Amino acid sequence: MPVSEIFGFLNHPHTVEFDGGRIVPTDSFQQGLEFINTFGNKDGYFYPGRIRSCTKSLESDQVEYVPNTERPDSVVDLPESHVLYIESPLNGENSRYEDAGLLIHLLGFLFGVRLQFSDWRFDGKVPIERQNHFQFADEVPSIFISHVYNKWKILDPKLRKLYINILYMHGKEKSYEWHWDKFIYQYMVFDAIYDFATEGNKIKGVTHEGRFKYLCDKFSIDYVNEAQFKEIYDLRNNLFPEGLWDGGMPGLSQQNRDKSFRNLNQLDRLNSRLIVEVAGYSISESSSYWSLGLEPFYSR
Repeated sequence: MPVSEIFGFLNHPHTVEFDGGRIVPTDSFQQGLEFINTFGNKDGYFYPGRIRSCTKSLESDQVEYVPNTERPDSVVDLPESHVLYIESPLNGENSRYEDAGLLIHLLGFLFGVRLQFSDWRFDGKVPIERQNHFQFADEVPSIFISHVYNKWKILDPKLRKLYINILYMHGKEKSYEWHWDKFIYQYMVFDAIYDFATEGNKIKGVTHEGRFKYLCDKFSIDYVNEAQFKEIYDLRNNLFPEGLWDGGMPGLSQQNRDKSFRNLNQLDRLNSRLIVEVAGYSISESSSYWSLGLEPFYSR
């Protein structure tokens, strides 16, 4: 049975056709874009507003605001931008956690933003401008989404759910401010990618630190040397059990600030590359993920 879901906000005024469905801009797309351009921040994010408590009289419906209760909101609504049509979803009654969930989070991953169903809210600041390094031609979204969706549909249900969660958590990381918070989410995503790539099986001889080399070798991703992996792994080991960041207290330590930022950025780029590779799609003609700047995303 066909399913349709409204979501937003994606600044892409074109229809995306894919195997098994299509993504079409809503009639209110332009009004939504004007709202985003008016109230969005110049840093490429949309921030929650402020809220305050109030009381309402049961007799007169009069509303009075309670003093000293104003505070920043923790969630935010964004306007709708597109309608997702799915011809034959695997689970039409629960598509937001299956087919539809996969497709909108996959689209958000490709365009470097966060997307959500129109009647659901976002937590924290929301990236509304590209926060990734992908560069692609107009035909790539249709080809990439078709490939991943076809691959996803034949997976074991546990792996289907895991891949959706990987996409969601990778996008959620973009809503965090502090580097150690972002690193926690990125490392969480990396471990989930490893579980997906190995289908939850323990690989003989692969240590936790060795997961980096294992995945890079498995998907032919070049790396300069294994010392880069050790730096990322050491950041993880110091942060998770000991609460240390840059060798000191999160927010105060300045000792290795540039190095930790570089390692966070490299982990993000590696995860982005692996999310594509584990779905059986070759991201580019380059086999390295350590390069800076935009990375071409070829249509295969």
